[in-house]
Amino acid sequence: MAVGAQVPDPGDVLPVDVGGQPLVLVRDKAGEISGFHNVCSHRGVLLVTEPMKRQAGLRCPYHSWTYGHDGKLLRTPFVGGPDRHECPAIDKSKLGLRPVRTAKWLDFVFVDLSGVAEALEEVMAPLTARWSKYDFSRLSYGFGKSFSLRANWKLAMENYLESYHLPWVHPELNRVSPLDIHGQIDVAPYIFGQVTANYRPGGIGGRQLPAFPDLDETSDRCGEYPVVYPNLMLGVQRDHLFGIIVRPDGQGRTVEDLHIYFADETALETDYAEIRDQLLEGWVEVFMEDIDVVERMQKGRASSAFDGGVLTPYHDGPTRRFMALVERSVAPRH
Repeated sequence: MAVGAQVPDPGDVLPVDVGGQPLVLVRDKAGEISGFHNVCSHRGVLLVTEPMKRQAGLRCPYHSWTYGHDGKLLRTPFVGGPDRHECPAIDKSKLGLRPVRTAKWLDFVFVDLSGVAEALEEVMAPLTARWSKYDFSRLSYGFGKSFSLRANWKLAMENYLESYHLPWVHPELNRVSPLDIHGQIDVAPYIFGQVTANYRPGGIGGRQLPAFPDLDETSDRCGEYPVVYPNLMLGVQRDHLFGIIVRPDGQGRTVEDLHIYFADETALETDYAEIRDQLLEGWVEVFMEDIDVVERMQKGRASSAFDGGVLTPYHDGPTRRFMALVERSVAPRH
């Protein structure tokens, strides 16, 4: 997964790894984002290893075979010998990049390696309906940051799904949004998580960030924090939306990519810079606080004394549900 803000302009390309498969996302001249396997058809070399801006095409560094934004193989220099750029044995029309099914919800780009998953629009429809009160057409990208964890990605997801740890891990957050006003939400089979009845926006000198217009009193005060199984954490509040893409990075390692969007582009103006920084610093502090306990879970579970632990009936329903989805996903199919 990725976000469109990472490839904002035509010709921008972004390498991503999904399920151990190296892929590349490309924004074409029409502004659409497409996904391809990030491998040259000639000798299997990775085409892209770093994000790149405004590329005319994707050129293999090995023998300079070049592909268009649509994945078609365009150029094969010297493929037939010196000064011969065509070869009867090489049919370029059959050697384009292999496409990967992609779809976008808001600015979040989803990848379907199987090619047969339910349409993203249908999967996300319950959350789209629930959040219809927020005018997401006004969203403006504000900030991105990555966090590295020495822990399995599933532990990061499980931590996000419960608020039981707030008083001890997030004492400052718990002061303004205490444990006793947190609840759980069930949006759809793959979308569920936490909600707080008191989101308190920051501000300086009586000024606050622009909010989504026409919110009812409940939406103006609450924050909702569902996960989209398997690896997207979401949060929506009166003045911003965030998403955290949780990426496995080898055995016992995880990268969390945080992306924050503001409720209106005016929030990006200079006058709001100090308030923006306050909000961003607050979330970074919260997510950094989580890293220590998640890494401690990873280390603790190596103990022979750990027998699987205990799930509490009140707090751990979403965690139990996440575990069941993981089990179903990895169970052998007959």
